Amino acid sequence: MKELKDAKIVLRKSVAMAGTIDTRHESVSVLYDGEYRKSERDAQVLEDARVCYDNLETFRKNAMRCHRYTYGDQWGDRIVVGNKSMTEDAYLREQGKVPLKNNMIRNLVKSVLGQFEGNPTRPVCVARNREDQTYGEMMTLAMECVYDTNHMDSLDAKTLESYMVTGIAVHKTQYKWLSEEQRHDVYVKGVSPYKVFFDNRIEDHAFRDISLIGELHDMALSDVVRVFAGTNVAKAQRIRRMYSQSETMSGMVADTLKGDKNRNSNFYICEDPNMCRVIEVWRRESREFVHCHDVARGRTYRIDIDQLGEIERINERRLNDGVSQGIAPEDVALIETEISLDNYWYVRYFTPYGELLAEYENPYWHGSHPYVLSIYPFINQEVHSFVEDVIDQQRYINRLITMIDFIMGASAKGVLMLPENALPDGMSIEDITAEWVKYNGVILFKDRPGGALPQQISTNATNVGAYELLNLQMKLIQDISGVQNAIQGKTPRSGTSGIQYQQESLNAQNNLINLLSAFREFREGRDRKIVKLMQQYYKDDMPLNVPGSHSDEAKMYRADAVRDVDYMLSISESVTSPTYRAMSNELLLQLFQMQAIDVKSMLKNGNFPNADRLLADIEQREQQMQELAQQQQMQGGGMMPGAVPGQ
Repeated sequence: MKELKDAKIVLRKSVAMAGTIDTRHESVSVLYDGEYRKSERDAQVLEDARVCYDNLETFRKNAMRCHRYTYGDQWGDRIVVGNKSMTEDAYLREQGKVPLKNNMIRNLVKSVLGQFEGNPTRPVCVARNREDQTYGEMMTLAMECVYDTNHMDSLDAKTLESYMVTGIAVHKTQYKWLSEEQRHDVYVKGVSPYKVFFDNRIEDHAFRDISLIGELHDMALSDVVRVFAGTNVAKAQRIRRMYSQSETMSGMVADTLKGDKNRNSNFYICEDPNMCRVIEVWRRESREFVHCHDVARGRTYRIDIDQLGEIERINERRLNDGVSQGIAPEDVALIETEISLDNYWYVRYFTPYGELLAEYENPYWHGSHPYVLSIYPFINQEVHSFVEDVIDQQRYINRLITMIDFIMGASAKGVLMLPENALPDGMSIEDITAEWVKYNGVILFKDRPGGALPQQISTNATNVGAYELLNLQMKLIQDISGVQNAIQGKTPRSGTSGIQYQQESLNAQNNLINLLSAFREFREGRDRKIVKLMQQYYKDDMPLNVPGSHSDEAKMYRADAVRDVDYMLSISESVTSPTYRAMSNELLLQLFQMQAIDVKSMLKNGNFPNADRLLADIEQREQQMQELAQQQQMQGGGMMPGAVPGQ
């Protein structure tokens, strides 16, 4: 109906698809007389963003320290010796010691990642309305396609690793042109915790009360011109003048795979002088909106106040139609409206010099910014990563093995004690040393009565309890992290039963439930935004080519049917996990043995090796037998000679 279509247009003003930094929007153009706008309000927004970034300086330093300890640089902490500041590595080398390390943290992180990747999970969509349940499987398959397009399993594993190291996980959900796929689609990218910033007023554990969030982009000059100027020559020239220093630079000056380019991060300046800094700022603002309640259709939505006339025209048309059909005016279902002050998200893109490159109101149906944020554990608004908890134990382990190595190096090992009066005639001490270490060496000397004989001294390292302390710290690092021997797959003790070892493994996993649950909630929040993006931007029906046994109706995405469906989304075990496949196959085998299903149903719905080939062979054999039966029927049931057709 035209009214419903008009209402949808009012409710959801279509804007251009938001890309990595996409500015195709009605209100994007901020170029006036060849110059980009600079106003006091924009300057205040940029200053607020800088303050938010600077307020995270302590977090970034602590995250970088955890990063160093995780990946091997464990003697990089600075200490003050006298009036001189130096790293612990330099201090130990000045003392003549070799700074040894035994990286236990990396092994703990890999063990948790192994647990996560060994139990793959995927999102499952369930419609809240019972009448729309048939679309749940369809949207689940659409999510599978988005996961495969964005290599989400690998992205989630890398994000979890960063989450354990830094304590913060950030993803950005967008709809953009994918050059590799040669189509527009939902795009999910991980955002570096060192380049994101947000306000310090967050108290909600779901981060719904955040009021400012943004990201620092380092882009090539050509990309800045393409995104923010397009084919506008005046804009392109202005951007090139603003970034003239980057345009004059050439060559790759940054070290490749250096690993520490975020160590000296700055809000305005890129590490690589060839790149251009673009600052993206999303801020929650407020203005008057009209809240609408369509009584006839049971829907609520929000429109701009200047679109109130459209609602009045729809109500007038409904009144006229109702009166013409004999309905009293007070009984006609109209659209009820209420004007109130409400919040909305607004995005701005700045140069480091304060110019506003682009701005527009939030284009997304979900009504929020495109970022998904998780902070662990977010108790008292603090962040403490998984790695941070075991750094002290790692430092003590390194100190102990360095001390043990120094003690062993300073102890006597095979020292020859040779009295001067036992020195043979005609041999120097150098000759004796050479003969002493030579295989089958002979030293000839005359024994003197009462003279001391040569003797060799070899001692063990001084036992100061270092080995006991080392074993204690190795045990403590497992107890504190919760990553026990069972979860690492180590060989159990002699006499340990299989049931006991399995229980130990389950108990060890319980220690990580809090961390993995927080990460699961982060993924669920991201996937909800993905669903909204698909509902908003998928305009055409399309097939969903997802392997596995699914209904034909679910394998076709119907854009109009699912556009207004509200879904509940949860993360559950993936059908690709070995445990899920084994349980599913076992159930199908039991049903087949009970003759509740035939072999074709079992192969269609199971995950058996070569199931498709077996199913094709069975169907081919059935078709051959059917053709053979038809031939026999035609040969045995032909018409008798002289018979009249139809009698």
